[in-house]
Amino acid sequence: MLFAGEDIYIDDTYNYQSHHEDPDAINPDEEKKKSGEKITEPLILWWTPFTGERGRYKQCGNVKCFFTVNRHYMNNPKTKVFMFYGTDFKYFDLPLPRKPHHEWALLHEESPKNNYLFSFEEVMTLFNHTSTFRRESDYPITTQYVDSAAWLFSSHYLLSAKEKTIQSKAEGLAPMIYAHSDCGTPSDRDGYIHKLMKYINIDSYGSCEHNKNLPDHLRDPLKGMFHEDFFKLIAKYKFAAAMENGICNDYVTEKLWRPLFVGTIPIVIGSPRIKDLLPSNKSAIIVDDFDSIEELANYLKFLDENDEEYDKYFEWKRTGITNKLLLSLLKDREWSINDYVSNNAINFIDGFECFVCKRIHENIQREKEGKKKLKFQATIDHYGCPAPAKFDDKGKRTLYNDDWDYEYNHSKYYAKALRHHLDSNKTVDRGSVASTANRFRAAGDLR
Repeated sequence: MLFAGEDIYIDDTYNYQSHHEDPDAINPDEEKKKSGEKITEPLILWWTPFTGERGRYKQCGNVKCFFTVNRHYMNNPKTKVFMFYGTDFKYFDLPLPRKPHHEWALLHEESPKNNYLFSFEEVMTLFNHTSTFRRESDYPITTQYVDSAAWLFSSHYLLSAKEKTIQSKAEGLAPMIYAHSDCGTPSDRDGYIHKLMKYINIDSYGSCEHNKNLPDHLRDPLKGMFHEDFFKLIAKYKFAAAMENGICNDYVTEKLWRPLFVGTIPIVIGSPRIKDLLPSNKSAIIVDDFDSIEELANYLKFLDENDEEYDKYFEWKRTGITNKLLLSLLKDREWSINDYVSNNAINFIDGFECFVCKRIHENIQREKEGKKKLKFQATIDHYGCPAPAKFDDKGKRTLYNDDWDYEYNHSKYYAKALRHHLDSNKTVDRGSVASTANRFRAAGDLR
């Protein structure tokens, strides 16, 4: 993408990379041959080949659906739903023309920075079925990083404030740990940490604001972050930065749950309604609750010097999780994180597939009975996230995030342009949508 001249021209030349292999690149003749086979159940096609499933029937309770990533099934009379994985969604690569009986489903559990198109109503209302971190989505996966209530409640790594102080003095540790290597994020967490470091010592192990090295066996970002020794390292600290790379309601990752699990107070930058999900009213410290960075630093110093006050943040580890909403979300979900065998659970991908399958069968049955079909329609609340911002010197998000504001506004114009082309039955490709987006931008049109 680039701007050129006074008209601020947008050229959408990003090199989009799918997380998964294009099904048409794998023996296309075989794929085409398979698509000619008779399908006897509703067909659900992953347009973004997320699962890699070449084609199979799956039992979903009392009903079945046929799932595939094979695009040759696009015009099969049994095709009912096209599913998309959010990060791989491309506005110029869609199953068009969209027939009246074709529904779209979105699975997107990742950060808003991965694809800002879903921050806008014009795109979100294209979907009929959703599974995102937002509680408002049809099949919410808000607790996707929490193994179970028992896991969170565990005291396996828990150290008292006194024990942490002894460890800290013996090993020369700061009161707080920061371990991030995804730098310059839309949330401006690095900016906040940089300012906080002026008031309190922080050990930063990642490449962002780096000042301390991890042990060699913990430096692999995939293996190290889930290693028992990394959990033990976090547990030695009194505070851990629990700061997401993007700000959005209910976008909560292991950055929060991991310190809660090991028994370290999370210092939170993230979901504006994070308090709804905490295990108790006194289990984390929210950056937005403080009038200034200095005020937060002073409170952390107070807790660091007062063991009794510090230990109150983990009374819930002894008395139990008191947040009824969190307990309900964990108890009622049909999917699991790791344990799919002993508790007869499924992963949330299979769960969402079957959720959509059952919805399709429900409407098929209603149609047979002469009843009105149910209308499934996503809204902006199923994902929509606010624009990125930066922290000012007081620690408030009042500044434009120059690094990410362009990305956000670029997506805003493209969302509007895409919807305009779809609603007007115009050509949808890179060039035509980019041209309309340029026109909207030049006119300052964001209605």
